[in-house]
Order: sequence, then C-alpha cells, then structure tokens
Amino acid sequence: MEKSTDILVTVESLSRIYHRLRKEVNGQLVNEGLSMSKMKILHLITTGKTSATDIKNYMGFSSRTVVTVLDALEKEDMLQRQQSPTDRRVKYVYITEKGREKLRIAEQTHKVILDHMFAPLSKMQLDKFHEVCNLLETQPK
Repeated sequence: MEKSTDILVTVESLSRIYHRLRKEVNGQLVNEGLSMSKMKILHLITTGKTSATDIKNYMGFSSRTVVTVLDALEKEDMLQRQQSPTDRRVKYVYITEKGREKLRIAEQTHKVILDHMFAPLSKMQLDKFHEVCNLLETQPK
C-alpha cells in the first residue's frame, strides 16, 4: 500500500473510534441530562469569565447551536448567565454548583469509558499515540 492509502485508512479508523467513544459517552451521560458537548462547555466555563462567543470559537459550533445548548444547561440550573457590566451586548456564562456536580460525574464517566477503550494498549503504545497526536495537532496550518 502507498503512504496516502495508509493515512486514509488510519484517519478513517480514528474517526470510527472517536464516534464510538462519543456514542458510548453520550449514552451514559443522557441520564444526567448531559452530552460530551455539554460536558466540554461546562468544563470550559469553569475557567472563569466566559462568553457565548468564547464557547462558539472553542467548540466550533454555530451561534444558534451554542445558544440552544446554553439555554438547555441554564434551564437545568447547570449554568447561569450574567450581563457584562461594561458591554450590554455581552453576557458571561458561569457554572453553578449543580453544574459542577454534573461535570464531576460526566468527567468520571468519560474517564471510565476512555480507560476501557484504551486498555488494550501498552504504556509505550499510549505514549507513542499521544506523541503522534501532539505532533499533528501542533503542526502549522
């Protein structure tokens, strides 16, 4: 096989692994009213002052999708929005105690599923996989 074919096969395999992971995590988190996307947003807003635009840029979602997800999280009392004191066009998003508890459960669930999925790999294989991912992720565009 030539290199481009090998890369294509590998990328397709990686995509299937990621989608399987998402499906398993989302299946477990649905009982908590969460998904991987909601978990990522809750994690992001634990870092402090975060706007919907920050979330949109980080997640790569459309504005409409971000607003829909934030509305759902706010309705479930996992976050609250607060008007910026200096710019009335901006609302900051903050995680609530309920959101922190749900995030803790979600991250624990995520870790269990990841540990199970990557269990067949040795420490050396995991280190190499991490190294390859970092190399590809930090490569200039």
